[in-house]
Amino acid sequence: MSATNNYEVNKKWAVIINPKAGKQRLRRDWIKMYRALKRAEVEFQVWTTEYAGHAIEIARHLVERGFRNLLLIGGDGTVNEVVNGIYTSDIEDKSSVSIALIPYGTGNDWARYWGLYKSKRKISDRFYNCNRVKVDLGCLTYYVDGEERKRYFLNGMGVGFDAEVCQVTDRMKRIYGGHSWVYTLSLLIAVFKWKPTSMQLIYDDDSIESDVFTIAVGNGCYSGGGLKQVPADPTDGIFHTNMIPRPTFKIIITALSYLFRGELWNHPACTMKTTKRFKIKNRQSLLIETDGIMIDGHGPYTAEIIPSALNMIV
Repeated sequence: MSATNNYEVNKKWAVIINPKAGKQRLRRDWIKMYRALKRAEVEFQVWTTEYAGHAIEIARHLVERGFRNLLLIGGDGTVNEVVNGIYTSDIEDKSSVSIALIPYGTGNDWARYWGLYKSKRKISDRFYNCNRVKVDLGCLTYYVDGEERKRYFLNGMGVGFDAEVCQVTDRMKRIYGGHSWVYTLSLLIAVFKWKPTSMQLIYDDDSIESDVFTIAVGNGCYSGGGLKQVPADPTDGIFHTNMIPRPTFKIIITALSYLFRGELWNHPACTMKTTKRFKIKNRQSLLIETDGIMIDGHGPYTAEIIPSALNMIV
């Protein structure tokens, strides 16, 4: 992992806040954050999201106006929207943008990789003594009514059961709120209802045709609020993928035990591969999520890595 030290406070920051992430806790903590940013002598302007997809519009607008340093206060979904705003903007050097994150979501899996989740480090320290690390980005190409679409993702992409868990989690959060146990309950609900789908998978140097139960495509290594499906590193220029074919009941139970121990990829039923490009040839619609956001479209689906796409401030 390479990083460059920057000991000067950048004088032009944009703060993007998702007020629905963290809710009461965020409202309580924002005054402390505001004061900390002022103490750090950071010149900043604040934007607040109001609806799904709004952070895409805000981030695109900000970078096209010249902002290159974005502080995000929200969860994995907020991060995903911001990188999609950056990469659908008209600026030439998108890799010049830096993002810092104060996690306030449910899963906070991207923040967890960087040790930012529940970090006691002062906000002011993040700006005075910050490391800017070049991180990779994933790009998923898919189709809507025959027209090509793209969705960028930082943490990972899930297919099949993995995406079904995200879908159930979204429904459960609307009922019970963003508690840490919601994902685990959703996983247990989904595991007994999801059925495998026949897929044609193409990697850099291999292809597989199989009845697929689930696929994890990792740029980061965490999902579902701290569970590890792949040993991924978002600075190594490759995806780490993990596929489980049609499982027996015994495989499901033992795979869950491996998952909760943080080593799912070591389960004998898993097929682990590294690749820069991953394609699902199926043309029909499949259940797919990127950074926990559901993809509404159809195949074929192609995920490609963009090396050193952004700067992450850690």
